[in-house]
Amino acid sequence: MPPTIGGEGRFTLPGEAGREDETLALAEKWGADVIRDSDGTHLSPRILAGPYEIYSTLCLVRADQDFARAHPEFLQQKYLISDRCTAGGDGGPLTVDLLAGWFRQQFAIDFDHDPKRWWEIIDRTTGDVLQPREWSFDAGSGTATIEAPRPWHVYTVSFLVRQIWDPVSMYNHLTNAWTRDHVMAVDPRHPEVRRHLLEYLDRWLAEHPHTDVVRLTTLFYNFTFNFGPDARKRYVDWTGYSDCVSPGALEQFAEEYGYRLRPEHLVDEGLFNYPSRVPTDEYLDWMEFTQRFVTDFGRQVVQRIHAAGKKAIMFFCDHWIGTEPFGEYFSRMELDGLANPVDWGSQARRIALAGRRAGGITTEIRLYPYFFPVDLGGSPVFRHGGNPVRDSIRDWMKVRRAVLRDPVDRIGYGGYLSLTLDHGDFLDHVADLAEEFRDIHRHAAGTMPACAPFRVAVLNAWGELRSWITEEWRGGGLAEALSGLPLEVDFINFDDVRSLRAGEGVGVVINTGGAGTAWSGGRHWTDPAVVSAVRRFVAEGGGFLGVGEPTAAPHGGRFFQLADVLGVERETGHTTNWTRPAAAAPERHFILADQPGRLDLGPAADRVYPADAATEILAGDADNVLAAAHGFGRGRAVYLAGFTASPANTRLLLRALLWAASREDALHNWFATNIHTELAAFPGAGWACVINNSPAEQTTTVHADAARSLELTLPPHGCRWIEIGQFPNG
Repeated sequence: MPPTIGGEGRFTLPGEAGREDETLALAEKWGADVIRDSDGTHLSPRILAGPYEIYSTLCLVRADQDFARAHPEFLQQKYLISDRCTAGGDGGPLTVDLLAGWFRQQFAIDFDHDPKRWWEIIDRTTGDVLQPREWSFDAGSGTATIEAPRPWHVYTVSFLVRQIWDPVSMYNHLTNAWTRDHVMAVDPRHPEVRRHLLEYLDRWLAEHPHTDVVRLTTLFYNFTFNFGPDARKRYVDWTGYSDCVSPGALEQFAEEYGYRLRPEHLVDEGLFNYPSRVPTDEYLDWMEFTQRFVTDFGRQVVQRIHAAGKKAIMFFCDHWIGTEPFGEYFSRMELDGLANPVDWGSQARRIALAGRRAGGITTEIRLYPYFFPVDLGGSPVFRHGGNPVRDSIRDWMKVRRAVLRDPVDRIGYGGYLSLTLDHGDFLDHVADLAEEFRDIHRHAAGTMPACAPFRVAVLNAWGELRSWITEEWRGGGLAEALSGLPLEVDFINFDDVRSLRAGEGVGVVINTGGAGTAWSGGRHWTDPAVVSAVRRFVAEGGGFLGVGEPTAAPHGGRFFQLADVLGVERETGHTTNWTRPAAAAPERHFILADQPGRLDLGPAADRVYPADAATEILAGDADNVLAAAHGFGRGRAVYLAGFTASPANTRLLLRALLWAASREDALHNWFATNIHTELAAFPGAGWACVINNSPAEQTTTVHADAARSLELTLPPHGCRWIEIGQFPNG
């Protein structure tokens, strides 16, 4: 079935006025069925009159700069925290320059809302909050003064600012040498702003009769992107909720939830609730509150777009705030599609799952390299010496394996098409890539690939809300390796795990991350109900995989709270004089069977030792275990001290999960023996796809099951479809 947006071409091409001949020629070469504009480009009447669906980009909160400049009181706001300031020993006043650590062109301190009510000064040495009578402020100098600080104590001020320069506009000025006017964004929390934005949208829709799809870039609040005084990035958080704060929103929150948020709930000791922080109940409430507002107003926007006879697709990236695709409210917006920039397989899995969760709406991934004077990292890939083909192949190898596991509907590019025209090899490469993508849909025919006979559940403090996002444990890459494996993957939180039972679908629980982080779980591992539930799950026949510092929380004389399940513990300086159990290293093990040499997990947790003589040390030694296997009741656990994505480690992960689930017998179901190759089978459609992820020719044996196999050779980065009927009968 074709997607609801676009057609069988499944390809979105960025157009460019003044390059009409080239745009239309590449549309034919690449099989495009949609042409879009991009930031800094527009489409000419000749392109608009062509036989293509037209995407037009719109960011409502930045669209009317005259309105923003006329109403600075409606600009978006947030809390910042001052640099830490240490009081001297004389007991004299301590004056804090509030913006000393921030970029003054980005922020203006909000003195209009009474600082004595909305700000907070904290003695960080004691944790005490100062009373308003203990400090003063000076709007002229942008300072706050603590009248009688305690000698040698450290203080911070949390204060409201207005964002007087949108961070995306600022980034392009500072990084890409833009010279146009500074852009500001307004806050739709104000009723006056909502009315104006809807009126502006109605006019815009009437003025764009050729637009078929409104590409909302994206919705209302940008991801957190704070610059320091030297105009360099100081703090970035793609999924945080810092940039949607205002006194009006805080008042409404208090009315709805029955308590007031403190500034500290949002500045979070200066850590701004970064995703690695275990989220507090207050922060989760703030997220939910914001999601309900964003999706309710977003629905009004989408309804107007639909009333104008157009479709709405959201660019799911910059304005994440409130648009959680796995949250309770996202589907309320009734979007027709989601688009997302993707250069990793885990990102492709996230957008594919989001589309299905939202009711099967169209999903589109914008591939890299981005057609821009510099790419996101500042590398001039389309200038002399750049190699866009190399970069594209590198990214497509990661994305392709994920798309074979959960296909997205469309692919495309963005930016200035003219930048590609001197790179004929790249133009040919994209034509091949686009056809390879369409082949996936032709052969899969709307069916899903075969998977292992159990589900895998990634356990962290965020759960489903952060599906396909995990901590990149030092070397990183666990989610990336998972994205192309023949496994159904869930993301669960610590409420979910309490009711998990072996034999009910989930075969293995994965816990990965650094101690104290949201990804590992932090304080949740001190909850008796949590540790008991996981022990019960494994003892009844389930599996557990821990990576890095799983279940880590100093409590009860343990660091790894499930050391009894994992069979390993980490030395924290308190058990150095204890004799280690005499664990053995097996000569052979199912998990290690495909390893081409010494195990390389990348940066890894150190000083991990066996906690049980029955623990099998798969790599490392008794003083520094790198990999281990352990039985617990009727179940099994595997420990890896680190993980970085590589062909060898991806195969290691697959075998570890099969072993932990006690399903080694399932290995040869739709399996390619060569670690540089992978197989995705679509039994419902009668086809299987074998891919070569390496830049060298590879020969591999592909198995339908333990009795049926074929040997074949694939060219570098090759892809080959095989009719399932070609496999010999067992």
